[in-house]
Amino acid sequence: MKVERSEPAFGPSSSLGIMRFFDSSSGGPKLSPELVFAISAALGLVILILQKL
Repeated sequence: MKVERSEPAFGPSSSLGIMRFFDSSSGGPKLSPELVFAISAALGLVILILQKL
């Protein structure tokens, strides 16, 4: 059984729009990757400690 499509199928879009999106800067806070890692590791440790209580 053959299925007929009314609209043509398109492939994945190019990454040009994605690059433009990531190149634009937003007005949010600027955090270093090290700070984000330290905060998430500390939060993980707090959760593990609270689970042991």
